[in-house]
Amino acid sequence: MKKRIKHRRLFQSLKPILCLIVLSSLSPVPVLWAQVLTVPVNLSYLSQRADIIVQGRVTGIRQEYHTEFTNIPTVEVTLEVENMLRGPSGRTYTFREALIGIKARNTKQGYKVGQRLMLFLPSPSRYGLSSPVGVGQGRFLITRLPTGQDTIANEIGNAGLFKDVENRAFMAGINLSTKHMRLTATKQGPVPLAEFASLVKALTALPRIR
Repeated sequence: MKKRIKHRRLFQSLKPILCLIVLSSLSPVPVLWAQVLTVPVNLSYLSQRADIIVQGRVTGIRQEYHTEFTNIPTVEVTLEVENMLRGPSGRTYTFREALIGIKARNTKQGYKVGQRLMLFLPSPSRYGLSSPVGVGQGRFLITRLPTGQDTIANEIGNAGLFKDVENRAFMAGINLSTKHMRLTATKQGPVPLAEFASLVKALTALPRIR
């Protein structure tokens, strides 16, 4: 009897993860389970893979369960668009992300009203869900320094972000500026937002990855 109860509790705890696996296997855009097992990616990959590249300020956050899969908590995030490098026109952009893990459920995946972000997102899946490419590698926080300069870094501090980017651009026939070249030499740490956005714009000319 105790063993049955234990197995039932284990199944209940795993149900959200099992639903995520089902969702990702049915979705034409595998943005859920595939990104749990994430691998290091660079900026050229992010630029090639993302259908939406948006810079903006978080103006709204709403947490609720998925309408079809009621065990899957999600968070809907609305951005006031500052710069849409790839994607639809409009003053705002809204996406819905699955909340994975207990910590994520309690923190709304780290999104806060007032944050300035640049996000590399795939198109929403058939279930209306999207999540940054490479998980934290495709989610960048913009910070304003006391000097007034805006800097940007992803959740792993831009580690490895610019590796092979210069070579990838050269092979695709993209001419990077001197500032771009200097930026791609960065090993780790925040970089100036303006130069970063300019580099991303140049890299959107790379062949797309679907």
